Amino acid sequence: MATFQVQVEDLTGSISDTTAISSWLQDGCKEVINFIPRARLEDIASNSNFTDSTDIESMKVLSVLRRDASNSNYYMPCRKLSPAKMGMVHDSSNMEYATTSDPAYIVHNDVLNTFPQSAASNDSRVVYVNLDFSAVTYDDSSITNFPDEAEPAVVLYAARNGIQRLMNDLNLSVSDLSISATQPVPPTLSTVSYSDATNADASATAVSPITVGSVSDIDPTNSVPTYTKPTVGLSVVSIPDLSISSSAPSIPSIGTVSYSDASNQSGFAEDMSSVTFGTVPSQIDVSSNAPAYTKPTISLSSVAISDLSISASAPTAHDISSASVSFSASTPNFVPPTLSVDTTQFETFLETDEDAELAQLQLGRLNNEVQQYQANIQKEVATFNRDVQVYQAELQKSIKDAELTSASEAQQMQEYSNDIQLYAQNVNKEVQQYQANTQKELTLYQARTGVELQQYSQDIQNELNEFNKENTLYQMEFQEAVTKFQADQQKVVEQARIDLAKAQQDAQNATNVDIANKAKDQELALQNAINNMQETINNNNSLLAKFQQELGLYAQNVAKEVQEYQQNTQKEITLYQSRTNVELQKYGQDIQNELNEFNKENVRYQAEMQDELAKHNTALQRAITQAQIDAADAQLESQQATSVDLANKAADQALSLQNSAQNMAAKIQDNNAIMSKYGVELQAYASNVSKEVQEYGNTLQKNSAKYTWYTQQYQIIAGQYKEFIQSLQGQITNK
Repeated sequence: MATFQVQVEDLTGSISDTTAISSWLQDGCKEVINFIPRARLEDIASNSNFTDSTDIESMKVLSVLRRDASNSNYYMPCRKLSPAKMGMVHDSSNMEYATTSDPAYIVHNDVLNTFPQSAASNDSRVVYVNLDFSAVTYDDSSITNFPDEAEPAVVLYAARNGIQRLMNDLNLSVSDLSISATQPVPPTLSTVSYSDATNADASATAVSPITVGSVSDIDPTNSVPTYTKPTVGLSVVSIPDLSISSSAPSIPSIGTVSYSDASNQSGFAEDMSSVTFGTVPSQIDVSSNAPAYTKPTISLSSVAISDLSISASAPTAHDISSASVSFSASTPNFVPPTLSVDTTQFETFLETDEDAELAQLQLGRLNNEVQQYQANIQKEVATFNRDVQVYQAELQKSIKDAELTSASEAQQMQEYSNDIQLYAQNVNKEVQQYQANTQKELTLYQARTGVELQQYSQDIQNELNEFNKENTLYQMEFQEAVTKFQADQQKVVEQARIDLAKAQQDAQNATNVDIANKAKDQELALQNAINNMQETINNNNSLLAKFQQELGLYAQNVAKEVQEYQQNTQKEITLYQSRTNVELQKYGQDIQNELNEFNKENVRYQAEMQDELAKHNTALQRAITQAQIDAADAQLESQQATSVDLANKAADQALSLQNSAQNMAAKIQDNNAIMSKYGVELQAYASNVSKEVQEYGNTLQKNSAKYTWYTQQYQIIAGQYKEFIQSLQGQITNK
């Protein structure tokens, strides 16, 4: 059989954190075990013998047994008592008294104690299910001491948590677009200049200097296109913390039970020693663990049933003026009934009062109104058909009585009769279509609301079960506090009675003067004080009973608000997923728009660079040509000025000019090469930017699709887990 990791990843995809998988499996075991019926747990239970007490932490106790030494050492089942009855099990006059044939056990602070105390070593036994699942790991394929049929539920529990983990990791991995491609640095071009040619060997008149016009450098940095990456700001889901608006009932103010010392001024003998009444706790504090109930909410589908509207037009009656036809019957007209369904009371019962039974009754009334509406339609159709028949009969009678002489007029009347019949057929057809459509919408609405009400009832039951579990513990603690409070009160009263008897005895020994009168007065005063204390105690008990009733009402209100909060939270999560999907799509469109803008500017920039290069080359060629012309003029002037060393000077000057021209041409060629390289780098940069934007868009789209799949898979696994738990309870119960 495949390991748990393989089974989980078959549902979720790859999860590298095996420690987390093991933790999810262990948590799943602890949750699923609570849904398994007791009868099935007994099949996998363990047992352990102990003497008097044992630690039951990490145990689910199924039963406790104790040997009866007086009955052949047979194991007798122990009854469970609350810790508040710790003293009663030892009191032979109390009905909770524990015996060897009717033993009992009490659990307090995760320690189980059996009563009466053991007569021999290890004569008590606990039957339990071990809740320590720390040995369950990802590479296991089965769970020891765990029902085999319940193991798939543990896998579904771990898969559901794994999907949540993957969704969180995917959400954190979505970052802003960052372009890693480096923008090329604009090149620095050499300045093209001309150095004046000179001849040191010539001794004749110097040739006038020749100045080559300057050519400005090309500045490619003016309009370099830049890519501005868009930003994405995903919506945040705002789910408020659960806030219970229902106010917890105020803890009643318990009257302080006090005793006033009795005194007697009529006696002249030595006073009786004063009786001091012990201090009784003024109030019971059990507010620390009051259970909280969070109510789910429900949003029912709406139904839209439009009123019946007849599109068929009644035929226009022919006006035959030439014949004397006496015909007074009016044209039959179909008047559809109206339907007014008021769902306000239904929503009040369901959402405000949260009374599912009254809401179901109100839904039945609404269905009756719709059925009555359909019956009214049938009634109106029958009336209309009857009127048509009467009208046609009157028409035929008028036709015969008038004895029309014109065949054309008789044919018109016959055509009008046919039109009336066709109109009646069309009306019947539209009514039937409307009834069919209305019945379809009503059936769909009843099916949707039935499913929604069933889901709502299940949510209420789930929250109520959770609240009842916490409320049971709270009621136990509350009962324990009340019992202790009453025991303390009884202890104080009893101590007062003992002190009273002692005081009476001391007074009788001290003096016999007016003993009868003093004793009677003191007894009366003490009885009054005791009656006053008893009145305070009764009042406190009444306040505690009222507090318990208010606490029950508070629990119901809390349950209602818990249900509303869960429904609102699910709605916010759904809206958040819809918003983020739309925002991510818009972000992808913004990236594409920015890329299109960059490409457009880059095309324009390339065109401008080509234009600048052409202008630069033209200016350079003009400067060279002008320099050649000036050189020719200088040579002619020098030849006219002197003929000394003409050949040498002309040659030297020509060589100098040729060198300068070659140097300028080399610089121009180098600048052209640099600009060509820069153009290639720009194209590569634009290609890399486009590639990274495309990769980012693809990754973003892939992550969005993956997140959508995770969301759908989570809903499927959560639904399967819930259905499996429900079916599992039924299957195990029948075993």
